[in-house]
Amino acid sequence: MPPTSASTLLNRFTIKAKFRHMQVLVKLAELGSMRRVAQAVNMTQPAVSQLVAEMERLLETELFFRHARGVEPTEAARDLLPVARRILEALQDGSEAVANRLLEQGGIVRISASPAALGGLIHGTLHAFAEAHPDIQVHISGADGNEALGGIIEASADIIFTREPPVIPKGWVFERCLDDRLIVACGNRHHLANRTKLVSRRELGQCRWLLNRVGSVARNRFEESFEAGGWPQSSRCQIIAHIPALTKEMLSTGNYLAILPRSVALPWLGSGDIKELKTEMDAPLAPLGFLWRGERAGSATGVFAAHIRASSSSHMNRTGFAAGHLI
Repeated sequence: MPPTSASTLLNRFTIKAKFRHMQVLVKLAELGSMRRVAQAVNMTQPAVSQLVAEMERLLETELFFRHARGVEPTEAARDLLPVARRILEALQDGSEAVANRLLEQGGIVRISASPAALGGLIHGTLHAFAEAHPDIQVHISGADGNEALGGIIEASADIIFTREPPVIPKGWVFERCLDDRLIVACGNRHHLANRTKLVSRRELGQCRWLLNRVGSVARNRFEESFEAGGWPQSSRCQIIAHIPALTKEMLSTGNYLAILPRSVALPWLGSGDIKELKTEMDAPLAPLGFLWRGERAGSATGVFAAHIRASSSSHMNRTGFAAGHLI
């Protein structure tokens, strides 16, 4: 018998698959036990087993290995899990939207934002928005680089805060809010924290550095200085944190320097936890702003865009930037 085609599987899922199937699939992968899943989703254990059997008949393949300690997903189940999770997340979002509409509230705004945009544009603005627009529900998720633009592809975001992309997706508009640059930062306990004059390349080479993701603008800038200055290998800390909060934690020890976007560091600079050093390693970055559908966007999205547009200038002036240019 020839293998089942993708079209056939799609037809079966469309006709016979249920949200409950997706829920059980995800929970079984997480908990690894029919009994524990039954408790978690308020079903009997035989009912959970029946749902799994139905899914396996639809796919004509085994989804879980059974063993004495419970179950373990097969490769086929691992292929299906990301899809199941997206389906459940979309159902949750839809439930929020319908409930919001039935309660006659002001709508929902789904936001995707890069770490730089979170620090440079959104930080410090949410309380004022919540006070001014208590009827609008705001969902914010973090995403790195191209992951933020994935919100366009998956239609999971109404407004995307990110750097200006080289190509604007069709039907979307980019509004520029803030120029940005790379800076060298340290914790307020670092021996260079109170330096007001330019820190020389030789002095920088005597410090330990947190590294950025390979291929990033910040990492390339570090590598240029590392090579040009002949810095020792010991200047590199081999912990590479892709999470801003962990970078701040490491800097706060007073043992490290890091090169990072000033926008990411803005909340920390404002609190005094992190200090910006004067160096020759500063470099311009693509500006920050937001992508949205402009006049075709929903009313709640338009209200949020207007709020950011209005607050960005005063917010950036307070933290060392002006909207649209560096100061």
